[in-house]
Amino acid sequence: MKKLLMSAVILMTIGFAASAQTAPVKETKAKKEKKAALKDHVCTDACHKAGKCVLAHGEKGHKCGETCKKAA
Repeated sequence: MKKLLMSAVILMTIGFAASAQTAPVKETKAKKEKKAALKDHVCTDACHKAGKCVLAHGEKGHKCGETCKKAA
Protein backbone atom coordinates (compact mmCIF):
# COMPACT_ATOMS: atom_id res chain seq x y z
CA MET A 1 0.00 0.00 0.00
CA LYS A 2 2.86 2.37 0.84
CA LYS A 3 4.47 1.70 -2.54
CA LEU A 4 1.22 2.48 -4.32
CA LEU A 5 0.80 5.80 -2.47
CA MET A 6 4.45 6.75 -3.04
CA SER A 7 4.12 5.96 -6.74
CA ALA A 8 1.02 8.16 -6.96
CA VAL A 9 2.81 11.04 -5.19
CA ILE A 10 5.83 10.73 -7.49
CA LEU A 11 3.66 10.68 -10.62
CA MET A 12 1.71 13.73 -9.44
CA THR A 13 4.96 15.58 -8.71
CA ILE A 14 6.29 14.81 -12.18
CA GLY A 15 2.98 15.91 -13.69
CA PHE A 16 3.01 19.24 -11.84
CA ALA A 17 6.64 19.86 -12.79
CA ALA A 18 5.94 19.14 -16.45
CA SER A 19 2.92 21.44 -16.53
CA ALA A 20 4.88 24.26 -14.88
CA GLN A 21 7.24 24.52 -17.85
CA THR A 22 6.42 27.42 -20.12
CA ALA A 23 6.88 27.58 -23.84
CA PRO A 24 9.57 29.93 -25.17
CA VAL A 25 8.24 33.36 -26.04
CA LYS A 26 8.37 34.09 -29.75
CA GLU A 27 9.09 37.61 -30.87
CA THR A 28 6.16 39.27 -32.52
CA LYS A 29 6.46 40.95 -35.88
CA ALA A 30 6.04 44.37 -34.23
CA LYS A 31 8.99 43.76 -31.89
CA LYS A 32 11.19 42.65 -34.77
CA GLU A 33 10.28 45.77 -36.76
CA LYS A 34 10.94 47.97 -33.74
CA LYS A 35 14.42 46.47 -33.35
CA ALA A 36 15.12 46.95 -37.04
CA ALA A 37 13.80 50.53 -37.06
CA LEU A 38 16.99 52.10 -35.68
CA LYS A 39 17.87 55.40 -37.26
CA ASP A 40 21.27 56.54 -38.44
CA HIS A 41 23.35 58.80 -36.20
CA VAL A 42 23.18 62.53 -36.75
CA CYS A 43 25.78 64.61 -34.87
CA THR A 44 24.39 67.05 -32.31
CA ASP A 45 25.86 69.64 -29.93
CA ALA A 46 26.67 66.82 -27.49
CA CYS A 47 28.96 65.28 -30.13
CA HIS A 48 30.76 68.57 -30.76
CA LYS A 49 31.25 69.24 -27.03
CA ALA A 50 32.59 65.73 -26.34
CA GLY A 51 34.85 65.73 -29.39
CA LYS A 52 33.45 62.38 -30.52
CA CYS A 53 30.07 60.98 -31.53
CA VAL A 54 27.60 60.53 -28.69
CA LEU A 55 24.99 58.01 -29.75
CA ALA A 56 21.44 58.67 -28.57
CA HIS A 57 18.84 56.04 -27.69
CA GLY A 58 17.35 54.55 -30.86
CA GLU A 59 20.39 55.19 -33.06
CA LYS A 60 22.42 52.44 -34.70
CA GLY A 61 25.31 51.38 -32.48
CA HIS A 62 23.78 52.69 -29.22
CA LYS A 63 24.14 50.45 -26.17
CA CYS A 64 21.77 51.29 -23.31
CA GLY A 65 23.62 52.07 -20.09
CA GLU A 66 22.82 53.49 -16.67
CA THR A 67 22.02 56.99 -17.94
CA CYS A 68 19.72 55.61 -20.62
CA LYS A 69 17.87 53.42 -18.13
CA LYS A 70 17.44 56.33 -15.69
CA ALA A 71 15.95 58.51 -18.44
CA ALA A 72 13.36 55.82 -19.24
